[in-house]
Amino acid sequence: MITYRQQHGFTLLEILVALAVMVIAMTALWKGLSQGIAVSQGLPDRVVARWVAQNRITLRQAMGEWPDPRTYTGTEQMGGQTWYWQEKVVNTGQAQMRSIEVSVGPGEKTMLISLQGFLHNTQTLSVIEGRQTNREPQG
Repeated sequence: MITYRQQHGFTLLEILVALAVMVIAMTALWKGLSQGIAVSQGLPDRVVARWVAQNRITLRQAMGEWPDPRTYTGTEQMGGQTWYWQEKVVNTGQAQMRSIEVSVGPGEKTMLISLQGFLHNTQTLSVIEGRQTNREPQG
C-alpha cells in the first residue's frame, strides 16, 4: 500500500504571486517616498519666497502710498539668496482700493509663490482756497 504524506508549505505559484504583490507594493512606496523627498527639498525656498512676498505687500500697506496701476519689478536679498519679485497693481471696483499681486522666485522667469493683497487709499487730496490739504475720505 502506498501512502502519501501530507505536504505542508506553499507551491511555487503561490510564492511567485506573493513576490509579484510585494514588488508592486514596494514600487508604489518608493515612488511616494521620492515624491515626498522632492517636495520637502523645495519647501525652504517656498517658505522664504512667501516671506519676501508678504514683506512686499506689508511694505506697500505700511508706507501708505498709492501706487499707479502697473507692474513693478525688483530684487531682494533674503536667506542668503537673491529673490526676484514682481508686483502687479490693478484697480478694483472700489475707487479707494487697489489690488496688488506679488510673485516671487529665484529667477526672473521662475516664480515659486504668488500672494495677493489690497491697498487702501487712506488720504485723498483736496484743494481748499488754493491750498492743498490732506483729509480723510468720507463714507
